[in-house]
Amino acid sequence: MKRNSIIYILALFMLTACSSKLDFTTPSTPVTPPVVGNTELIISELSTAINTYTGPNGLKSRNHYVELWNGTTKSIDLSNYAIGYQAVTDTNTLSVWKFQTSNFFILKGILSASKAYVIGSPIADTAVIKSDTLWGTSSTASADASSPLQLSGNSAIALLKKDATGSYSLGGVNFKIVDVFCSPSVARLAFTGTQSSRNNIYWAIGDTTTDTRNRTFKRKSTVTSPQPDWSISNAIGNSQWEVSGDKKWDFTNVGIFTIH
Repeated sequence: MKRNSIIYILALFMLTACSSKLDFTTPSTPVTPPVVGNTELIISELSTAINTYTGPNGLKSRNHYVELWNGTTKSIDLSNYAIGYQAVTDTNTLSVWKFQTSNFFILKGILSASKAYVIGSPIADTAVIKSDTLWGTSSTASADASSPLQLSGNSAIALLKKDATGSYSLGGVNFKIVDVFCSPSVARLAFTGTQSSRNNIYWAIGDTTTDTRNRTFKRKSTVTSPQPDWSISNAIGNSQWEVSGDKKWDFTNVGIFTIH
């Protein structure tokens, strides 16, 4: 009897020892993966064109547009934002941003999280560019560099946000610049391959040998915050932009922000 008792005690001990290594309980505080997202609305994509593009319907067009991306976790009231436009016509005249009445556009509507908003030019082919709103002139006869959105590669774009202490008064309301593509305060280059002096002015993209004419520009997925300083977002060796080849426009994901 004593021997059986000893065997029983040993078996019970071994069973307890084995089961103590298995823990099927749920932690009192579940581990939540970190939320990775943008901190603010950004300029996510745009296209420039000196030369025309022939679309699927045979129409020759210049598909100029600017795409904004809400990569935050909340809806954004677009009425707090504006797009500003400033063209340059030479390489050396550096200036601060200036937004005349015709060269800024206050947005409207609500942009849901993980959604894009496209501002198209009236000269774009609507069969190719699906825009949420239009801004600018449909006239191309005068090739007016100051007309939004005539994005020939010598045009700088700014995304502005309402701010009581902002430096820019748009329609009597103060705004500040939160993001840019190019800048009138940064020197440009001149190309001598065409007759048009206006179209010969361009910015070089930081870590490439390409320029800002006749291309599609997409913000890299590593960018999670806007950058109002073009010399930073376009830093040599660390540009925030991916660039298509010359006249190799890519309109496949206009309005649908993708990982680049």
